[in-house]
Amino acid sequence: MDKETRTYYIKLVKFLADTLGRNYEIVLHDVSEDGANIAEIANNHISKRTINSPLTGFAIEMIQNKIYLERDYITHYKTSTKNLQVMSGSTFFIKKDEKLEGLLCINHDTSAFKKISDEILNLGNIYDNSYENPEQESKEYIKLNLEEIIEDISGMSIENFKNKSLKPKEKQKMIASLYEKGIFNVKGVIPKVAELLSISEPSVYRHLQKIK
Repeated sequence: MDKETRTYYIKLVKFLADTLGRNYEIVLHDVSEDGANIAEIANNHISKRTINSPLTGFAIEMIQNKIYLERDYITHYKTSTKNLQVMSGSTFFIKKDEKLEGLLCINHDTSAFKKISDEILNLGNIYDNSYENPEQESKEYIKLNLEEIIEDISGMSIENFKNKSLKPKEKQKMIASLYEKGIFNVKGVIPKVAELLSISEPSVYRHLQKIK
């Protein structure tokens, strides 16, 4: 994303946050050759994320599967924070021709409405089980740091990566698995993977070059 485009969308983030109110978290992800990172975030009291927080697993999956080539945006998917706070999420793909340059995400915290709804239903002794439908499970889980997102994407605990008895071929397989799942689309993940596997950053780059 060039400087002019980035500046424009940063202003848009602030505008949307002021217009929609504090129950809406607005996030701008800048997608570049070095990976994706949060360029701006407003109303981050909802998810507790910062500029240094990584992409979510769902966002990584969308980038890896190139959903942006088929659609301009995705709306009303369920997303949840670390404390299991459920929100309604929507993502707009910022594109130049067929190249993805960024993601503009809006997460609506509906917990206040859910609380009011529950109170009204309780008055009528009505039980609402719509939130227990397994088909309505969250698509997106917000993580606050790189280790959490690596665990989420890989399906393995961080301790598996730190295992001192791992052989070089096992480490190569781990890197290949992470690559296939799109984790290297996140800015700053290569140094973190190198640290966890106790290898150098150039070693990670060499393994990635072989895979590509």
